[in-house]
Amino acid sequence: MPHTNAMTGAQDVALQNPTALPEKVADQPSPENSSSDIEKSPVSSSDDDEFQIPDGGYGWLVVLAVFLINANTWGANSGFSIYLAHYLEDGTFSGGDKYDYALIGGMSFGIGLILAPGVNVLHGYIGTKPTIMLGACVQFAALMMASFAVNLWQLYMTQGVLQSLGMALIALPGFGILPQWFKKRRDIASAIAAGGSGVGGTMYNLAMQKVLEKRGVFWALRAQSILIFGLLWIAIALIRSRMKKSITVSIYDMEVLRSAGFWILVMYCIVCMFGYVIVLYDMAAVTKTLGYSAYQGSIAAAMVQVGSFFGRPIVGLLAQKVGAVTASFIAYVFCAIFTFSMWIPARNLPTMYAYCILMGGLMGTIFATMPPILSKLFGLRKTATAYSMAWIFLGSAGLCSPVIGLALKTDSNGPTAYLPCSIFAGCAFAATAVVLFIMRLYLLARMDLAGDLDADVGHMHLTVPLHKPLNHVFDFTLV
Repeated sequence: MPHTNAMTGAQDVALQNPTALPEKVADQPSPENSSSDIEKSPVSSSDDDEFQIPDGGYGWLVVLAVFLINANTWGANSGFSIYLAHYLEDGTFSGGDKYDYALIGGMSFGIGLILAPGVNVLHGYIGTKPTIMLGACVQFAALMMASFAVNLWQLYMTQGVLQSLGMALIALPGFGILPQWFKKRRDIASAIAAGGSGVGGTMYNLAMQKVLEKRGVFWALRAQSILIFGLLWIAIALIRSRMKKSITVSIYDMEVLRSAGFWILVMYCIVCMFGYVIVLYDMAAVTKTLGYSAYQGSIAAAMVQVGSFFGRPIVGLLAQKVGAVTASFIAYVFCAIFTFSMWIPARNLPTMYAYCILMGGLMGTIFATMPPILSKLFGLRKTATAYSMAWIFLGSAGLCSPVIGLALKTDSNGPTAYLPCSIFAGCAFAATAVVLFIMRLYLLARMDLAGDLDADVGHMHLTVPLHKPLNHVFDFTLV
């Protein structure tokens, strides 16, 4: 089985670190010894100070660093919606059609996630700061070269492949930093940092639309590349890992692959991304088909990020109350309801803005609740490995989703141009809720078989009979 080194936190941060687990957690003891192994300290007594979590102090500057990372990766990437709307209307590149531009958008989101295991390998070899520095340089080069592109294939390679790779190199190593600095205040610190994607998305959608209107699309790309690069160096200067040691973590795990829970998770990632990326990228273009201006379309796209800023912390608090799987199920039920009841009949700007805010707050629930869901499915020892494997499927679906969305768009330029696309997105969110309900039944059935064994220790050695989940259809246990 291939292995790589990755910087990591203590055992109590393993749940929230998607790139690594402590050595004692990452080992794979037999189930009967798991509980005692989990309780062991992951480091020697000489390193105890390293794991005295300060719960503040310099940690607040680290929160600012992760906030800036989120703003200039996930937030900046959402700004592709204004470029997509412009490319579709202007025909910037000879020979390019709507499928080309949609695929470029999908690549900018998905390629880096597909390459997540490779990013983990590099992260383990060179550490957190050097990986983020490399990513900042790659992302800057990608957008700057895209601004000088004259052929469509050049846009594929720059704004598609290279930008996505740079984003992954920046964002993925930063996932496990905050839990090293916070324990009691971890939820509020994570909520503040997660707000970066919403703030960044709002800023880049509105600001780059103004630059695009006054100076053209290529100057918008240049301005975005310079702004991102500068802000990321502030984050690089501030970010600091408290871990001084590297450990070994599996890139893939055959036991995880053989688990029914993993393939339920894969279906969750795929159907969720089919709806998520369509809404993320298409709102600017959809608003223009209703007869509004490009700038009003950019505001609609920005409203998705405003919703994300306020909504994700609320979803996180709900998950603490009712369980991560249940909270996710509720969120995607409402995503389906809002898509069918608001997007499809929308004919005015206030309805579109309201829809975008609501969806921004709910449709990204998968990112907020993935770590606790993974720990329930696979236990703490295998959370990091399962995360890396799940990124591949999530990124692949994100790559295909914009193409599917635009393929469903009709040739009409009126309000019904995106009707098939909106129906598809609504069905995708409904399917996501169904998969989460199945996941909930599966987990309840496995918990029934496990008895008093903690899910964090791992229930993967248990086989759930096919009929067993049906016994829990009306079970309201929180999970």
